[in-house]
Amino acid sequence: MSVQQAPARDATSPTDTRMPAYLNGVQGLRTVAALMVAVYHIWFGRVSGAVDVFFVVAGYFAAKSLMRMAESETFRARVQVMSRYWMRTLRRITPSAVVVIIGTAVASLLFMPHSAWQYAIPHGFASLFHFENWLLIASNADYLQDGMAASPFQQFWALSLQAQFYLLFPLLLFVAVSLAKRRGWGARGTTLAVLALTFAASFAFAIWFTAVDQPAAYFHSLARGWEFMAGAILFLLMTRGLAQKGLAAAMGWVGLIALIGLGATMDVSALFPGWAALIPVTAAILIMISAASRRAPILLSVGPLVWFGNASFAFYLWHWPILVLYRHRFGEQVGLKGGLAILALSAVLAYATTRFVETPVRDWKRIQGSAAATLVATVLMMAPAFAALSYWDQALEREQERAVVLKQAAIDGDEIPDDEIVPAPALARDDVPDFYSMRCHQQYDDPEVKSCVLGDEDGDVTIAVVGGSHSGQWMDLVLRTAQEVGAKVTPYIKLRCGFADMELMPEVRDPSCIPWSAEVLQRLIDDRPDLVVVLATLQDDGRDEVPEGYAAYFEELAEHGIPMVGIRDNPRFDFDVPDCVERDGADACALPRSDFYEDDAEFDFSDFGDFTFVDIARDACPEATCEAVQGNVLVYRDKHHFTNTWVLRNGGAVADAITGWFAQGRR
Repeated sequence: MSVQQAPARDATSPTDTRMPAYLNGVQGLRTVAALMVAVYHIWFGRVSGAVDVFFVVAGYFAAKSLMRMAESETFRARVQVMSRYWMRTLRRITPSAVVVIIGTAVASLLFMPHSAWQYAIPHGFASLFHFENWLLIASNADYLQDGMAASPFQQFWALSLQAQFYLLFPLLLFVAVSLAKRRGWGARGTTLAVLALTFAASFAFAIWFTAVDQPAAYFHSLARGWEFMAGAILFLLMTRGLAQKGLAAAMGWVGLIALIGLGATMDVSALFPGWAALIPVTAAILIMISAASRRAPILLSVGPLVWFGNASFAFYLWHWPILVLYRHRFGEQVGLKGGLAILALSAVLAYATTRFVETPVRDWKRIQGSAAATLVATVLMMAPAFAALSYWDQALEREQERAVVLKQAAIDGDEIPDDEIVPAPALARDDVPDFYSMRCHQQYDDPEVKSCVLGDEDGDVTIAVVGGSHSGQWMDLVLRTAQEVGAKVTPYIKLRCGFADMELMPEVRDPSCIPWSAEVLQRLIDDRPDLVVVLATLQDDGRDEVPEGYAAYFEELAEHGIPMVGIRDNPRFDFDVPDCVERDGADACALPRSDFYEDDAEFDFSDFGDFTFVDIARDACPEATCEAVQGNVLVYRDKHHFTNTWVLRNGGAVADAITGWFAQGRR
């Protein structure tokens, strides 16, 4: 979201159709867009669509700077145009980005719950080196990290996209202009053709990828490239303003109204960057055409908005970490006073960063004329940010080393010191079954049935564990128990899925669950394991029930004489438990048992043949409370998954059900 410094206003006649040196209103547009992003994040918890405006503006000004290559007759001169552009860009985007990264790292080290450190730190490094958008794609694909609080660096995805564009776009224009010069074609027309083809390819990819994997497409560079191309194409096509000033003014207002209303009327985060993204892109183009015609909406020419335009880049960067830290400290809901305080602090920091860091570095004469000096200065500016992130990372490593020792002792059954919580909140995210490291489970979007043979591979009996992550969280306990009874274990675990007739389920989280679950049922019928471990109930909005889809598959297994051990589902909190424990203490995070288990009467599984029901609610929620910490053991690693430590230390009921079944000689 880098800022192009505004030149002096053009003083030509307002009826002139020649392009003004300065697009009046663009600075105000930047401020409005940055404010929209912040306001929607703070009070509405959603995306405004205004970030897309910055991509269009960035493409326009990049083309404006780089088309000087068309005037360069030699290869060397065109390379110099590219080099100067890259160096200007480094001087413009690096100072503010570095200051925000350092400030965020220090503030997070001091105020962020340690449970969020492990997720946040890699995003700090990704932001520093401009690949945050790709890390977000990878993180979103990892269901084991699902539900975690947002990284305080997440806003850098947009700057990472722009940095990648600033690196590659000059090369594209260089090739287009050089080809035109070599062939004797018009440089502007050739470049326009190349950009149009690039726009079409990127837009087609965005439409396709949005339909296939919208969360990944949202951050994907190739799916966003067309928005930059739209701005660049606008520069090449818009050689004059409109003579119809009334039309130009109307276009500007239509664009502004469409932009402001977009986030309120559409779920942008679930639709972009597909067809819906045409709305903010078109809105930005309309406003820029009106500005080129000297008829930009008067709102965008208000003095304070224009004055703050140069700081809008820093404002965008600052608002997000302040909001994230505020929510960690005071909760997810931000009131009017809290939101205004976030905006005010972001504005002050943005002005200070721009005035005292970005502007002096950008205008520093000593480095302006030297690429080598600019590169050295860039490295020297990035070094403190890298050092701050490294120090934070080392602090986490020291904490983890001690916590690992305590965790292993807890799993072994040793007494836990009174002043410790195991696993430590900083380790809670990774306190998942070792089973997941074996890669025997299936990701949430793949329908292929994936499994392997674990446990006692020479055993003459087989235990199958079937379902989603709420079944998978018991895997290490089942494997340990299987060694005791001499059993092989065949897991059929698919994240975000359950073992059920999906046609009868009220919600299917991913379409791939439908064929996967049906195929698993058929394999169980064909292979006839000695015992199947399943999730017996489903927690849904405070209700604990046996869904029709579950019951249908239980009946199928029973008809084929396959025994089952069914585990009651665990509570699903609506907040991140490790964060809550670290911030407010364990007692404040406990909830009444009645929030999850309305009826303590035993379920009737008599229609499902040899079915052993394990009521883990008696362990997870003894008496009237579902605790966050039991006997100094952290119960949950996120909102609704047990820590592996708790399972191995307190999951005796499940282990006893399995060993008891085999002890009775029922196989």
